Amino acid sequence: MFFDKLRAGAQGTVSKVILILIILSFALAGVGSYVTQPTAEVAAVVNGDEIGAQALENAYRNERTRLENQLGPQFSQLLGDPQYVAQIRRSVLEQMVEQRLIDQKVQELGLYASDDQVRNAIRALPEFQQDGRFDNERYQQLLARSGMSAEQLRDSVRQDLSRQLLLNALVGSGFTLEAEAGWLDRLSRQQRDAELVRLPLADFSARVELTDDEVKAYYQQQPQQFQRPEQVKVNYLLLDANAVDASDIDEQTIEAEYQANLSNYSQPEQRKVAHIMINKGDDAEQTITAIGERLAAGESFAELAQAESDDVFSGAKGGELEWMEQGTLDPAFDQAAFALTDIGDISPVVESEFGLHLITLLDKRESKTRPLAEVRDAIAERLAQEQAANAFYEQEQRLAELAFEFPDSLDMAAQELDLNVTSTDYFSAVDAPTDLKDAKVLTQAFSAELREQGMNSELIELGSNKALVIHVTDYRPAAVRDFDEVQELAREQAVAAKAIELTEQAAVELQQAWAAGGQQAWLEQHGLTVIELEDVTRESEQDPAVLDALFAMPAPTDQPSLHGVALAGGDQVVLKLNAVSTPEAPSELLAQIRQGQSGLQGQREYLSLIGALKASADIEYRQPTLQNDNF
Repeated sequence: MFFDKLRAGAQGTVSKVILILIILSFALAGVGSYVTQPTAEVAAVVNGDEIGAQALENAYRNERTRLENQLGPQFSQLLGDPQYVAQIRRSVLEQMVEQRLIDQKVQELGLYASDDQVRNAIRALPEFQQDGRFDNERYQQLLARSGMSAEQLRDSVRQDLSRQLLLNALVGSGFTLEAEAGWLDRLSRQQRDAELVRLPLADFSARVELTDDEVKAYYQQQPQQFQRPEQVKVNYLLLDANAVDASDIDEQTIEAEYQANLSNYSQPEQRKVAHIMINKGDDAEQTITAIGERLAAGESFAELAQAESDDVFSGAKGGELEWMEQGTLDPAFDQAAFALTDIGDISPVVESEFGLHLITLLDKRESKTRPLAEVRDAIAERLAQEQAANAFYEQEQRLAELAFEFPDSLDMAAQELDLNVTSTDYFSAVDAPTDLKDAKVLTQAFSAELREQGMNSELIELGSNKALVIHVTDYRPAAVRDFDEVQELAREQAVAAKAIELTEQAAVELQQAWAAGGQQAWLEQHGLTVIELEDVTRESEQDPAVLDALFAMPAPTDQPSLHGVALAGGDQVVLKLNAVSTPEAPSELLAQIRQGQSGLQGQREYLSLIGALKASADIEYRQPTLQNDNF
């Protein structure tokens, strides 16, 4: 859809050049929110301004589409969680509230984007460009298809640009003192010398020996470690339609389909025209009539279009538009363009919703039809898919009916549809069988209502001509597993916990020995060695935890600077900081650091503004009845 394309296009490279053009309104509801009639239900009221429930629904659907494109199949699983869906809705509504607050502030401050700014912003939108340049034909076609007038688009873009003036002022107002940037510059290039001792967890694990009583005590102290998740057993019927092969479609059917849909395989007549447009106004008819008289007197259409047309985009090319097909532009313009018969003919004055036009025919292409041989394979493939889908639909409908009519069992449905009832063992949401690893299926399988009523589920569509119905046959709530069942696991975890405890104790002992000057004897006793670290920077190839700890340690004074660090695998590291070297001279990155910090400060200013506006605003959140989440 055109509006969605505009919203998606606002995330491209061009939008970065024009400073997040249309960042809020297009990102949420698209241009359509400007022309949609308000509904009776209200999602929120911001200082007396209502945010309609339908506007929220449109914004939610756009955000859902964006997340689906970004996350892929993972998003379908997330949608099975009602709390996640509710969180998306709350987030979208909150963004709409913030947008409304910004709009109100823009109006209060009297910010207003100029005509030139609006024109340049529209020309920069990627949806209106062809080969990197603004294409007026594409612009006119997309507007016509969307049902939006040029005036509506201009007003929408002007509103967004006016809002952007405020945002740019905030982001651009952030600054960082040169002294502050200098400190960051020098700190980022700081170097440190240290000594490191690594205490491997494996060494201490080998020393751990636990009795059965100690293992059982660990099991009793850590019951959450041995929790069995809730589990169910189910019976299910899986309907998986086999695709019809294209080779199974007979020639007569293919030819009949071709003849019945010749228009789909035809290239309609195309025309290339040029036009001169005058915006509607008090003197518009007089102006366009005068231009028509000059054309009749022999003046060049292209030169007059360049000099007189209010459509400056096409006027720069002598009024020339791209190739057009009948029915793609404004009806009045379209009818006049295709009424011209000979190259060079000029139409009478034509009134469209965009203005008054004079149109001349530059060139035309006759319609043509692709032969059957050229499109045969595509037709056969489409017919095969349709037949498979139709067969699946009939079975799907019958399966839904039978599962409802005989709710206590799947046997009748299996018998009539010649399907096999599959029975599972106990499974949790994590280890569900492959056929059931779908968020919608798992939501039904673990539904308290379904198991308490002992009824079949509703038909669950899985996509790709797949659907199933489940019947929960047994349920086990989450519980702590018996010790006999998890004894070996408990021993492994108890040993691991004890080894970590010993490793941590050893790290503390080493720091104490190091502080007292007795580290060498301690290291020899434990068979460990010191690793020298010289000229370490923040980008050195070291464990990130080691670097974070090393550059957080205070410089050594009379007492050694020591610190223990736990690594991801369970090993412990003891660090001794020996020297800190901070460069005095600034680097070539100083300006970049200062600019980056200023940008961050601007973002903080924006967040502060939003917080202040919310704190002083009268915001009422309501609970409208929104549409179902299914598309």
